[in-house]
Amino acid sequence: MVSHRFRNSIISSKAFPGADCGSDHVPVICESRVKLKRLNQSKKNFKLQIHLLKEDTDIKQKYRIKVQNRFEALDETTKTEALWEQMKSSILASTVEVLPKIQMNKKKWMTDDTLILMEQRRLKKSNPLEYKSIDKEIRIKCSEAKEKWLNEQCLDIENKLSVNTKYAHRRIDEITGKSRCTSSGCIKSKSGTILMEKHDILNRWSKYIGDLFDDNRAPKPNIKKNIEGPSIMKDEIRQAIKSMKTNKATGPDGISIEMIQCLDELGVDIMTKLINKIYDTGELPEDLTKSIFIALPKKPGATECELHRTISLMSHVTKILLKILMMCMKSKTRPEIAKEKYGFMPDKSTRNAIFILRMIIERSIEVKHDIYLCFLDYTKAFDKVKHDNLFQILQQLDIDGKDLRLIRNLYWNQKAAMKVNNDISEYTNIKRGVRQGCVLSPDLFNIYSEMILRNLEDVEGIKIGGYNCNNLRYADDTVLIASTEEDLQKMVNTVSEESIKMGLSLNVKKSECMSISKDKTPPSCNVNINGETIKQVDRFNYLGSTITSDGRCDEEITKRIALAKQAFQKMCPILKK
Repeated sequence: MVSHRFRNSIISSKAFPGADCGSDHVPVICESRVKLKRLNQSKKNFKLQIHLLKEDTDIKQKYRIKVQNRFEALDETTKTEALWEQMKSSILASTVEVLPKIQMNKKKWMTDDTLILMEQRRLKKSNPLEYKSIDKEIRIKCSEAKEKWLNEQCLDIENKLSVNTKYAHRRIDEITGKSRCTSSGCIKSKSGTILMEKHDILNRWSKYIGDLFDDNRAPKPNIKKNIEGPSIMKDEIRQAIKSMKTNKATGPDGISIEMIQCLDELGVDIMTKLINKIYDTGELPEDLTKSIFIALPKKPGATECELHRTISLMSHVTKILLKILMMCMKSKTRPEIAKEKYGFMPDKSTRNAIFILRMIIERSIEVKHDIYLCFLDYTKAFDKVKHDNLFQILQQLDIDGKDLRLIRNLYWNQKAAMKVNNDISEYTNIKRGVRQGCVLSPDLFNIYSEMILRNLEDVEGIKIGGYNCNNLRYADDTVLIASTEEDLQKMVNTVSEESIKMGLSLNVKKSECMSISKDKTPPSCNVNINGETIKQVDRFNYLGSTITSDGRCDEEITKRIALAKQAFQKMCPILKK
């Protein structure tokens, strides 16, 4: 009856064949001693009311004094890591002492008076009459508080609807409780086995990250330029701190931007001392090179790692440092980007790219000229950028040696871990790809992809005012434009060959081609990538706008009207409340 694994836990057993129990079975009694495994419970991370640093002047003043006293009492140190640890401990210890914790189980509309009544109700459990009386009062107060909170939210939505529609619709989804994709709580191993234990799930994610970002990367390259130069000025650091967005999740260090911003000039002085130490020595503290990934399922109940989208949490101090680097490098990297590049560029958003493509299609149809398009899709383009090639490109630009050294040390020392609930897996070295969530990554990827598409300059596309336009790019979404099928095939071959050299690969299944003509039946478009034929389609969703083979916007207008009606219907129940 007992499995072989637990036989040594049985001390003694005895059968009672003469027992009168109304059955022909023989009762067996055994004495056992079982040693149970103690489960390590995950530590619950408490959250602090960070918003009080801006709203409450008394708390802000106390916090500033405590940080200043701690920082002044510390010894002068010459090592970057030691200086960072002193600064981190001063800020975090002062924050914990000053700020109250957030009550995690409290509803948004719940008031403090109601919580006090709930505590009184708990103490009156032995008296049913008083318990029911207090319970009735709590129900009334909860109903009134919830009604008041909903009215305030609806008023806020009405005021913001004409100013910021994105914010208004997001608030509507929050109030109505729109369902989101949720994880299944388990994950599949490489062999397809379902993993349920937390330890196994963390190990699986750690191996997945290691495989995804693994590469035969060379050792740290030497800096060929002079690494002597001026330090970073206070004004640059002050501007970078001021431009940082608030209400963002913290990285591995636990320091938020609000903790630095509310220190005013003291925060600027502390950051100036630390950042200049990093900038002059090129040594980055370990916390600043770490990132924490959080997996978001692409569809409900996803159990495979590939069906999750990851977002990265990194130190806010790293973001401040890289913002300053971005401003220093902007004048040297932006001129290298071609006119066809949209996304991560000033005044070049999705609407600009859609407008340019539609105007090219419209002008071509007006003169009865067929146009051939190929919408290319890369397989994990941002995650497959080779660091060796990227650094080689940066060294060819006129970038200061100090900036290059800092980027090199950041990319060659970076590590990442996966966070599942409150548990974090082991940190894994990241050997390829641009850093997710990093302010430098858009510019670095633009430069990287620019070197691939520069080889298309001699291939004829569509002439616009004497300018040869043969492609449009938004981040990693690329559309090739040609006047003939042969020219389009030449472009696809060139892009495919150059992409392979740079470590990127085209996704044939998601890449599609299209021919646009004024005729009722558009001409065929037979294009292939390395021998695999690309699917020809009559319509394609380009950056949220539908492009059709007849070049008209009727379908897009119908879709926009339907979306407007749907948004209005969603608003009506909320406004009625």
